[in-house]
Amino acid sequence: DIAAVTAAFRDAAERSLDAGFEVAEVHAAHGYLLHQFLSPVTNGRDDEYGGSFENRTRLLREVVAAVRDVWPTGKPVFVRISATDWIDDRDSWDVDDSVRLAPLLADAGADLIDVSGGGIHPDQQLPSTGPGYQVPYEEAIREGTDVPVAAVGGITEPTHADALVRNGR
Repeated sequence: DIAAVTAAFRDAAERSLDAGFEVAEVHAAHGYLLHQFLSPVTNGRDDEYGGSFENRTRLLREVVAAVRDVWPTGKPVFVRISATDWIDDRDSWDVDDSVRLAPLLADAGADLIDVSGGGIHPDQQLPSTGPGYQVPYEEAIREGTDVPVAAVGGITEPTHADALVRNGR
C-alpha cells in the first residue's frame, strides 16, 4: 500500500492547488504516518522502508518528490519534521538524523524545513518548553543545509518572533 500512500499525497497536493492554496506542507512530525516511518521507535520494518536511515527516510523523500512533481515551481513546498523524538533510552530519531535528512528533502523538492519535535511515543521527555524552546533544533538543522529552516514552539509574542528573525535565528 506504500505506492498508494505516495499517490494519495500527490492527489491531495493537486486538490489543494485546485482549491487555491499557495503553499503545500507535507506533515512528517508528531507521530503522524511519515514520522512513524522515520523513527526507529515505531519503524520495525525489515524491507526497503525500514532499518537503515536511508530506508526509513525513503517514504518521506518519495512523498516530497511526488508533491513537488505536481506543485508549481513558483510555489513553495514545506516539510514539517519532528527534529527529535525526545527519547534517550533507546534508538530514536534525533537532531543528528534531522540534520542529515534536511538536504535530502531539499533534493526531493522541499523549499523549507519546518522544525517541531516529539509526538511519537508517550515516553518522550520534553525539555523545558519556554519561549522558543525548539529554535536550537532549527539552528542545528540550518547549519547542515542550504534549504531554509523555520522553528515553532513557544513563539507566541510578536516581539519574540521579530527578534528571532532580526537576529538570523
